[in-house]
Parts: sequence; structure tokens; C-alpha cells
Amino acid sequence: MRRVLAEGASGGASGGPSGGASADEGWIRGQRVLIACSGGPDSLALLGLLERLAPALEITLAVAHVDHGIRPSAAAEGAQVLALAAARGLAGHLRRLTLAPGPGLPARAREGRRRALIEMAEESGASLIALGHTATDQAETVLMHIGRGAGLDGVAAMPAVDLPWIRPLLGLTRAECGELCSLLELAPIDDPTNHDRRHLRVQIREELLPILRARNPALERGIAALARQAADAEAALEGWAAREEASRRLAPEGERLRWQTDGLAELPRAIRTRVLRRVIFAGGGDRQALGERTLASIDRALIARAREVEAGEHGPARGPHSWDLRPRLRLGLGRSGLWLAPAPDSGPDNH
Repeated sequence: MRRVLAEGASGGASGGPSGGASADEGWIRGQRVLIACSGGPDSLALLGLLERLAPALEITLAVAHVDHGIRPSAAAEGAQVLALAAARGLAGHLRRLTLAPGPGLPARAREGRRRALIEMAEESGASLIALGHTATDQAETVLMHIGRGAGLDGVAAMPAVDLPWIRPLLGLTRAECGELCSLLELAPIDDPTNHDRRHLRVQIREELLPILRARNPALERGIAALARQAADAEAALEGWAAREEASRRLAPEGERLRWQTDGLAELPRAIRTRVLRRVIFAGGGDRQALGERTLASIDRALIARAREVEAGEHGPARGPHSWDLRPRLRLGLGRSGLWLAPAPDSGPDNH
């Protein structure tokens, strides 16, 4: 567990400790930590392990439970978690959500749970929220993202540290967490929704992973290692792209933001497209609405413009040289570089 915390501090954190974080968990020492506890084996293992490490790490613990309001038995489970916390002398916090059945329930439950945990952390004075995600959860997430055509950031999946969230169990499998519960004499609650195969994650968990695990018993650790490598690569590429974007900014002209593009087309595509995304987001572009087709169109025009300049053609770039983005934002490519300005009307987007 302490090794997992130390690795989390130095491995691809998003908004968390830097790569130079102390190997003795100095980044977590003395903090108040809210443990998100559903009562299942993973979160109980997290509770039991953090409880034992608390004196050495000088951390103060509190427990939070979120009742999604979906199952009749959930109220009793919440009471069981609060009783467990009280028996250990830990403050317990409970939130009950109201979620209607229907499409997108897992995503809506996840978003509601995150909001509730942040509220309870503020109430308890906790600066960190510990989640019981395991290497098995990481493997499921990576496979889901790959199936959806995610990029490198999707393969990176869940970071060990993404303040205020921490995931100390990413180095342990779900099976190992179940074994820890037995060793710690903790009785997990079985949530039947974790076996509902209508959800993609459950299908991966109960149908795909067993097949892959039969061929490679260390499957989860292998995918977790891939996620860490992807996170490291993504951080390096994003750092490079951030420096490129910042160095290319020009003084605005009224409402128009501007960037010079000299040499941009010569950079690796992984950097160019990240620079383009940063340019668009700097003007308030919608991250969710920026499609790959639009980004590819901008990139092609950028390369074509660079070739024209190299060939001595200094007129306007051929082909599309402006794109209407969301919300009501226009990106243009001209002789002086890239520019962003409010779109003159609410015409159709390039998505």
C-alpha cells in the first residue's frame, strides 16, 4: 500500500504531486482524507489499509457513503457503512441521490457521486478523497476507452493522483482486495448492479476479462503498466504542445486572438494537433464538440499553407481556411497565422 502511494505520487498525476514527490509519501502526510466507501470489497480494503497506515502517515480519516437511491436495500447498506465508521471512531458522512432509471444511468450516477463526495469533503475539512479503484477497474476502463476509439489520454485512463482524488489501490487487483477483506475480517456488501450485464463495464468484467486472464494471469497489471506509460507519454506531449502554443501567441487585434504558425507544420502531428486544440480551447471552444474530422481539416490546411509558402505562393491559402466551431467561434488560417474570433452568426458547425 505504501509502495502504491509512493508510485501514485510520481506516476502521471493530473494536478497532483510532481514527479519529484518524495518517495516517503510526503505529499499525503498530515492530510485529512475522506474515504469513499460503498461497502464493497474494494472500498473496504481501502478503508482497512488506510486505517492501518494512518498513524505512520499522520493522516486523519473520515468515511463517506453515497446512496444512489436506486435500490431498496441501499439505505440499509449506507447505515451499515456509517456503523462501521463509528465502530472505528471515524466520522461518517452520507448523501442520498435521486436518480431516475433510464439511459445513461451509470454516467449520471458517477457524476452525482462525484459532486456528493466533493460536498462531503468540504464539510469534513478533507483535502483528499480516496477512491477504491483497483487495477481491475483500470483494465476495464482502458478496454472501454480503446473500444470507443480513444486517444493516448484515454489509454492513460485513471491517474493515481488527480487532486482532490487519489486512487491508492491501482496496484492491486479486485481479487487481491477481496483477499485483504478476509485478512482484515471485513464483510463486504454485494451490490447486484455490479453484475448487471446490460452495462458495458460489467460485460467486460464478467465476459471478456476472464477469457483474457485465462491466457495471462497478470493481465490487470500489464494493462495498468500500459496506462502508466500512456500517461507519461501524454504528459510529455502536452508539455511540449503547451510550450509551442505559448511561444506562438501574438498580440490580439480587437476581439481576434492570434498565433503565428511558422514551423508548426514541421512538428510531429501529435504535437501539431495538440497545439491546435490548445488554440481553440484558449478562445473558449467546446472540448466535447471539437470533432476529429474538423481537427484533421485544420491540420491539412495548415500543412497545405506551409507548402504554399515554401513554394513562394503568398496569397490566401487554398481550400477551407476558416471553420465555425462551438460555441459561436470562428477559427481562421491566413498569411499571418491562426486567428480566433466570435462567429458572425450561428450558422452550421464543422462537426
